[in-house]
Amino acid sequence: MKLFRSERGFTLIEISIAIAVLGVGVVSAMQVFGGATQLVRAASRRSEAVMHAKALMDAALWAPEMVNEESHGEIGEGFNWQRVIRPAGPEEGIDPEKLSTDVRLAVVSVLIEWTEPSGAKSYRVGTMRIEPDLGEEAGQQQVKGQ
Repeated sequence: MKLFRSERGFTLIEISIAIAVLGVGVVSAMQVFGGATQLVRAASRRSEAVMHAKALMDAALWAPEMVNEESHGEIGEGFNWQRVIRPAGPEEGIDPEKLSTDVRLAVVSVLIEWTEPSGAKSYRVGTMRIEPDLGEEAGQQQVKGQ
């Protein structure tokens, strides 16, 4: 049987080129999947930070009485938090000397910080709450009583 040149099959060069092209495709796909995995991890960490911030904010807002304070700590795997509760002031456009009511506005701010391979990240959430104005003396007694 006589073989024609077109019927002999693939040459070694053709097979080498096909493997090289396939290798480039596989390496590119691995890089895409690796990048996607990093994005998923970053999104997961940010979602966890949001959850922690919401829990800290809810704990402050559901308290029967708000005490002016600044507190901080560590939660979970590498999350640091800071919560500030203070009366609203000029930063919020309120002049306490001109305002004379039986309620006051309290500012609650929660900051969550964590580190990732790309650097330090943070998430801040804040709100305000209306509460009875017990005066400065009553507020100081609350702090001393605890």
